Amino acid sequence: MRRYFAASPVTFTVLVTTAICVILLVTPASTVTTKYFNDLLVFLDGGYRVAVGQVPNRDFHTALGPLSFYLPGFGYWLSGRLGMAMPLGMAALMVLVAPIMIHVLQTRMRPLIAIPTGILLLLVLAAPHNTGEVITNISFAMFYNRIGWALLGLLLVMHLAPSKAARGQMALDTAAATVLTLLLLYTKISYGLVAATFLVLMLLQPVQRRWAALSLLAIGACVGLFELVWGGTRAHINDLVVALGVSGSRTVANYVQALLENFAEYTPFGLIAGLALWRTRSLDDFLFYGFCAAAGLALIMQNFQVNGIVTLLAGAAVAAECLARNGHDDLAPPFDVAVRGSWLLAVVLMLPVGLASVMALGLHAAMALSGAGTNLDLPNAKGLKVAKALNRREYELYRRYADSLEAGGDLLRSLDEPARMVLVLDFASPFTSLMRLEAPKSGTAWMHDGRNFDARFYFPPEEFLRGVEIVMIPKKPIAGSTTDLMQEIYGDYFDQHFIMVRNTEEWTVLRRADSTTGSRQPTPRLSAIQLPFAPCPQADADGNRSGFNLKASRFILSCR
Repeated sequence: MRRYFAASPVTFTVLVTTAICVILLVTPASTVTTKYFNDLLVFLDGGYRVAVGQVPNRDFHTALGPLSFYLPGFGYWLSGRLGMAMPLGMAALMVLVAPIMIHVLQTRMRPLIAIPTGILLLLVLAAPHNTGEVITNISFAMFYNRIGWALLGLLLVMHLAPSKAARGQMALDTAAATVLTLLLLYTKISYGLVAATFLVLMLLQPVQRRWAALSLLAIGACVGLFELVWGGTRAHINDLVVALGVSGSRTVANYVQALLENFAEYTPFGLIAGLALWRTRSLDDFLFYGFCAAAGLALIMQNFQVNGIVTLLAGAAVAAECLARNGHDDLAPPFDVAVRGSWLLAVVLMLPVGLASVMALGLHAAMALSGAGTNLDLPNAKGLKVAKALNRREYELYRRYADSLEAGGDLLRSLDEPARMVLVLDFASPFTSLMRLEAPKSGTAWMHDGRNFDARFYFPPEEFLRGVEIVMIPKKPIAGSTTDLMQEIYGDYFDQHFIMVRNTEEWTVLRRADSTTGSRQPTPRLSAIQLPFAPCPQADADGNRSGFNLKASRFILSCR
């Protein structure tokens, strides 16, 4: 094994890039966000809940895989600080992925192509930034999409047969494909299903069929074993079904528009893939490039992003390697020049996403080290900051949201009886983690109308509010339509089982009647409580104004 990972350009590059990214993530010892602050709080709260012993889909509902919560949970468990939960979680994942990346790239690509491919995938994994967005949109929110793109991109490189087999190549290939696919399945199922489909396609290649088949068998066995420990598969599927019923529909026009928006990526990918097919004349390659194009479009349609389809970048790198393997001595100008320069076209295609990722990672580190941003003043929020980049309006939105959370925390501490099992009627319910409270064993990781619930598809109140003792109703919510719809759905249940104990400028606080010492008191109907709420222009947690446009509608399985 030491010989296998001996110094080589690919090994050196992957290890150094991983080390630099880990240092940039961990050294600042804080998390700075300029956008999607409420989304970030969802996963910090979920990470806290798993760190104190709760289990996703058993103790709270989520359409995302459990790893989306265990990664920040691991970071919180290591540090005891919410501000370090995401940086440490992502750093740990990078350390896990690095040896797999070394094996895949070193045995299948020449250094000229493997090195930029490895750097790109590591940067996508590390950067607190969505591909295709401006670099000042700094946030660890929606990190599961970046994990999906990076690990799927690495798996796609395995379409190439090994050019220099290592000792135990078959076992190492099987282990690499199995681990990558399992990570994808348990982070976000859409990426996992794409990965499993890719392995099925690999069964068509006689040279690689054996490890692909072994990987599929190993994945099936691991899923069964994990279910014995986790016991949440059925609940997870039910959550996916509910979310799919709310936000799963797409039209042909949606796909056409997404294709046009990514024309600048599909065109060079088509050129290099077409050139590679002209040289190899391989049906397997044709299916592979078609898979990269179709799967990438399907995935970006259910993500909160517009550009940056990493499957195209990985497919272009594979095409460049195929062209390099076939040589160019038998070609006349200008075809020999095109083949020789194919690797450069692949690298140019990677540059926009790679440069944006490295700049975003550096910007986050610089802001954190310089002390930029405003700390969230709550007991368990050390190192968690909201900062202003270029958009002052967004900063003021999230700063007001943070102020309302601080006011809510003060209100909870002022109650006559200690607060526990708190639910917020908003996009996120973060007081459990921010205040180190006991969490209810019910509810969902987040709520967003039109994404994971609506007036037709929602969790019954007995399930949604099971174990909840205190309900916090914000008067300036981050997602106003979500708060309104939740009041409409659960208002009768509140009338029957809760009493109002506080009503301030920021919050209305309800406590479960049977959790108080006295007899049941008359409860005012929530509809009669005047909430001075005017929807913020960016109250929709997607960062969009009210309304349902195409960009904001790219959700499936309630996962952005």
